[in-house]
Amino acid sequence: MSATTSIRTQYKGRTIEVIPPSNTYGAPVFTVNDASPRPGERMTGALGQSAADCLAMIRKLIDERDEQGPAGIGGCVEYAFWHAPGTWEECPAGSGSAYGRHIRPVGAPCNDQACKVRAARDAARKARAARGNPTVPALSAQLARQGFERTDDRRLTAGFRVMKNEGGPATGVRVVWYGDGARMPMDREPGRLAEVADFLRAKGKYAVGYEGGATVEVTAKG
Repeated sequence: MSATTSIRTQYKGRTIEVIPPSNTYGAPVFTVNDASPRPGERMTGALGQSAADCLAMIRKLIDERDEQGPAGIGGCVEYAFWHAPGTWEECPAGSGSAYGRHIRPVGAPCNDQACKVRAARDAARKARAARGNPTVPALSAQLARQGFERTDDRRLTAGFRVMKNEGGPATGVRVVWYGDGARMPMDREPGRLAEVADFLRAKGKYAVGYEGGATVEVTAKG
């Protein structure tokens, strides 16, 4: 094979094309599956690298990705050509990802960190609901309809806030009260939490724990 002969071959489902450098000190250029990060352009190998050595490098990179299996599938859509056709799809949840448009393994959860966080949050919400615990949005809306004022973060006005507990699905949520101008709930300023507790107990839907202070615990009935 002469130094000027291009290589076009198949490897593990990918079509690889390598064009050798035009001189001894140049660099080969290549595509994988007739693609590169910037459409219409080729990727560049190392200076002084032969076409054969460039092909070996490409095969090694493909081997490394395939060895990782579904766990190695992710990143920008523009680099998806490195993965075997049929093993990836564009993730519909591009917003919030560091990559923007990105890929995920077909038939498996997305490996993007933002998607993992979102999936964990959704799973926890479903687990809480399955146990009969109130959700933060639903309980907030219920208390607001009853006439309890919500605190305003920007103006630091007095009012309630519903927050999820961090101890897992069984722990339910808590209603806290912020005093006027306060940046955190304080037991010496319980505000209208006694009324909140009485209202929720009267509804009879949840177990309500309140013995004074700035926090009402709300969980599913046992």
